[in-house]
Amino acid sequence: MRQHSVEFTASLLKADGANVEYSTEDWLKSYQLDARAHLEKCPLPTTSEEEWRFTDLTGLYKCTLTPSALDTPIDASVVKSFLIPEASSAVVLVNGVYSPALSTLSTAQTKIRVCNLASALNDAQLKVSVKSRLNSLEGDGVSGFCEMNTALFKDVVVIHADSNGSSFETIHVLNISTGKHTFNHPRLLLIAEEQARVCILEDYIGIGGFGYMTNAVSELSLAAESQVIHVKFQRDDDSAYHIAHTHVGIDQGASYQNWSVSVGAAVSRHNLVTRQREDGGHIAIKGLALGHDKRIVDMHSCIEHTKPHGQSIQVHKTIAGDRSKVVFNGKVKVHKGAQQTNSSQQNRNLLLSARASVDTKPELEIFADDVKCAHGATVGQVSEDELFYLKSRGLDDDLARNLLNYAFAKEVIEDLPIKSLGAVIESYIRDQTKI
Repeated sequence: MRQHSVEFTASLLKADGANVEYSTEDWLKSYQLDARAHLEKCPLPTTSEEEWRFTDLTGLYKCTLTPSALDTPIDASVVKSFLIPEASSAVVLVNGVYSPALSTLSTAQTKIRVCNLASALNDAQLKVSVKSRLNSLEGDGVSGFCEMNTALFKDVVVIHADSNGSSFETIHVLNISTGKHTFNHPRLLLIAEEQARVCILEDYIGIGGFGYMTNAVSELSLAAESQVIHVKFQRDDDSAYHIAHTHVGIDQGASYQNWSVSVGAAVSRHNLVTRQREDGGHIAIKGLALGHDKRIVDMHSCIEHTKPHGQSIQVHKTIAGDRSKVVFNGKVKVHKGAQQTNSSQQNRNLLLSARASVDTKPELEIFADDVKCAHGATVGQVSEDELFYLKSRGLDDDLARNLLNYAFAKEVIEDLPIKSLGAVIESYIRDQTKI
């Protein structure tokens, strides 16, 4: 498999290399060239690496992929059907590139600016912020796929939020893949200034494409006392490969809430790294993964508390049916000096089939002595007591099981702030649990 990885890495760099137009910005050009050089020495990961041993990418590495077309026509009415009514702005990327024709940006005078990389670099003040925060990936979770994105991304969605009182403005970032056996590298940069409030929906779909690879990187920087709600919804085509890295930096007293929902793609992997950079700060993560057919769904998270008084809570649920494979690796790291950290993590997994599998690995690394930390994981089927209760009320066995499965998954999205999206996700849960 190592050889397949080497050849696949080289093919992506070669296929896109002739078309890459490096930025005239020296610092950005340096990022991209350094990433390319790193990949030439250290190809994409394989199952021989501990962090990737449950994510078999052999099928991907044997594919022949070409760059996604940048001028694919898309029916605007189809795009509109995916947009949520709560969003004040909808940013649409087609194959990793911003589409102004399909996007709808708010014209109101708000404290939140949404633009692509070219526009951000043309604004002297915003350019400084972008330069200081773009490509600031560090710590656990950084892999060759991050380097691949940095080397080959075509555009970046930049969201800059200033202090805007107590209201949350919702921004919908819709990533559309259209290619057949193609690859694309979408990128998102969120800069939340002090006391800013913003809600981001990061959404991935496929229209008319199959066998493609989406390799996404999102960077979020939260200044002191800011509040960010971040929803990542992966509903790519069932034949696609979806690799994503999310890196979040949290300053003093900031609050980060995340919902990560994965219902699509043949193989999906999400690395979510949240890092408390200053005193205080609150992190809340909820996850839901639905596995069916032969799908592989992998969620790796790392919560790093580097300063005192941090709080974090994580609940991740999975449902594995048919011959699917679901993976959860959740790590909490409490650094030396991060006293009075309060952290809890829970992973609950439901098996619907004897041929489905779940690999779960909760981890705690604690280097401080005044903390409250707990974690736990369960793998099993529906409760026999609960099943008996429903059957005693007149439900047949299949309906009772499906209803319990449905309730198990729906709990994750009950408090999702984007109500229209909750209804969409619920339809996927109903389909999986046959309710």
